[in-house]
Parts: sequence; structure tokens; C-alpha cells
Amino acid sequence: MSIRVGTRGSSLATTQTGLVARRIETLTGQPVEIVRIRTEGDVRTGSLAQMGGTGVFVTALREALLDGRCDVAVHSLKDLPTGAAEGLTLVTPERENPRDVLCARNGWTLETLPRGAKVGTGSPRRAAQLLAVRPDLDVLDIRGNVDTRLARALGPDADLDAVVLAYAGLSRLGRLDAVSEVIDVRVMAPAPGQGALGVEVRTADLSPLSSFDLRPDGATDRPLDLADVVAGLDHLPTRLAVLAERALLARLEAGCAAPVGAHAVVEDDEIRLAAVVARLDGGQVLTHSARVALPSPAGAAGRAAATAGAEDSSTEEHAAAATDALARGLGVQVADALLAAGAAELAPLRATGPGAATDSLWAPGTAPSGDLHGPDGEAPVGGTDAPVGPEQR
Repeated sequence: MSIRVGTRGSSLATTQTGLVARRIETLTGQPVEIVRIRTEGDVRTGSLAQMGGTGVFVTALREALLDGRCDVAVHSLKDLPTGAAEGLTLVTPERENPRDVLCARNGWTLETLPRGAKVGTGSPRRAAQLLAVRPDLDVLDIRGNVDTRLARALGPDADLDAVVLAYAGLSRLGRLDAVSEVIDVRVMAPAPGQGALGVEVRTADLSPLSSFDLRPDGATDRPLDLADVVAGLDHLPTRLAVLAERALLARLEAGCAAPVGAHAVVEDDEIRLAAVVARLDGGQVLTHSARVALPSPAGAAGRAAATAGAEDSSTEEHAAAATDALARGLGVQVADALLAAGAAELAPLRATGPGAATDSLWAPGTAPSGDLHGPDGEAPVGGTDAPVGPEQR
């Protein structure tokens, strides 16, 4: 039996899915079939924000997964809404470089672009941060696949001076030759989850086969048990980093129309998160950063077997859930600091401050236990390198 992996039909989506498919083949020894699913975002035209946000790329894939047309779905994680999807479990493989890049004619950088240069992006986050550092630029809203966007700046009929894209997508497509500058995250904070893939499976396919799944001849009509796939794809540092970033996004209740950037790293036994909320015209930017220490052994980022050898699986699960809760709590902490500084008045957010839901955010294979939260519903967070109040620039 082959494992069917669902994907959007774009070149970038199928390339990303191919990476996951090859990993699944290695983990299972089973053949993998790639199934192309057409999404609303592939059919409709216009600004992504005007179409209702990144969810337009997700719904059709999730429906195909739930109704059995595929067994695994692969998304760009930044396309996924922060709320959990009922009946599905999400896992994140190792993340690619999350930074944004400038692709400009004449090898221009952000510093050397001429005054009035036309720069294309479909992202309000990128546009706002561009204007924050270069208010003299003419930033234009564009759509299209990677090749279409690159042609707008680098093709023979180019009508732009530069475009801003994600490093990860160009790297996966083998197009890093088009990059004139990799933008520092302190200049342009990436979208929460940028550079990471989100791989979803049906939660029911993670449980062992029972006698009710078996036919009298011992065969089964139920899809393969994908628990080993989820465990093999899960990358601990990526998981913790994107949990922090997406918890911040959920707390702010910010969609793709909001200029919000976040960048978390897991190293030296801690998670560090820096976030940005900007006015749409880039005229004002709020920043805040914080960190949280991780318990050993989960704090040893990059250790391939953070819980290997543990005899009690329930203890392993509780430790993983507790560590995930620290990452979520860090995101909440930074979001609340930004809200207290006026982020909701600065940018188009829907947050109402403390109380915005974050519990629905995924933790691979587990759900956060009630006893992992304080009396106000927040996950515990300790330690910060942030100033008392968020900075403005």
C-alpha cells in the first residue's frame, strides 16, 4: 500500500512535498504517491489579504486529508491558521533559513537601492518593514509564483527594481542565484513559521491497530499507522521555535494582513523570541524580545534523541508537553508586552489582550495538560532579556 501525500500544485509546493515524501519513504520503506490538490488560493486572483488570508491555501488540502483522498498533507507552516484542526495532528520537520531576501537588479541591496526604487511584495509585513528602514521606496503589492515575481525584477521585461521573497522557497527551488541580499532579521523579522513546513496526518492513524480494524482474514481497510512517520519528521528545535512564534500570532489574533514578524531560535538550552508589530506605512514599529530556559534534556537543542531510552512513555509525553508549554508561554509573554505598548492600535489586530486563545496550538502527539498552566490560563515562562517596555523605532 502506498502512502498518499497531498500538496498544492505549484512548483514550490510540489518541491517541498517531494522533500517530505522522500523522508517518509526512508522512514517507512513504503512507496509514496504525491496527490495534487487544487486550493482556493490557486484559483482566485488578487491580494492574499483581500482573499481572506493564508487559509485559502489550506482548506482544500485538509478536506482531502479528512475525506481520505490523501494520507498526509504538506503545507508551508506560515500558511496554516494557528487554531488546531479537529481530527488532524501536525508535525514540523527541520526548518530552512527563515529570513527574507532581496532580489534586485544590478545587485542592489536595501542600502544601495536608489531613491524611489519600485519594490514588489505581496506581504504587508514585508512592506511595512521595508518602509520603516527605507521610507523613500515605492513598495507595490504583487502576486504570482516565484518565477513570475522574479521576472518582475530580473526578467527582460522587468517593471520593478526588486522583489522581496523568502530564502526558504528560493533555496528549495535552487534559485538562490537570484538573491542580492539576505536581509538581517533585525531589519526584517520573518513571518511566524516562515521557512518551516507543516505536515498533517489524521490523528486516528497514529493509534495502534485494534481488532475492530481487522477483517476476518487479518487484513485491514485502515490506512497505515503513521506514528513512526510523525516521530521521525518531528524536529525538536523547529517545533519549539515555531510554537513560540505561532503562540504570539494567536495571542495577537493577527492574520496575514497584519504587519507582524517573529523570529525564535533554540540554542544554549533556551528559546529566544524577538517580535515586531508595525504600522502599515512603516511609520512606527514596536519590538520586544524575551527568552526562556529549557529543562534538560529538552533544552539541548539539536540532540536527536531528547527522550530516547526513557522507560515510561507517559513521563516522556508529559515532559514534551511541559516543554511545549514553555514555548507557547514565551510567545504569549512577548505578545502581551506588545499589546500593552499599543500594538492593537498600531496595526490591524483583533486581539483583546490577555485571554486570547492559545491552547488550541498544536503539540505533536499531545495536548497541553491543564496542570501545565497557571491560574490565569497562561503557560509558565521564566527569564527575559527584554526591556521593561517594548522598544519603538
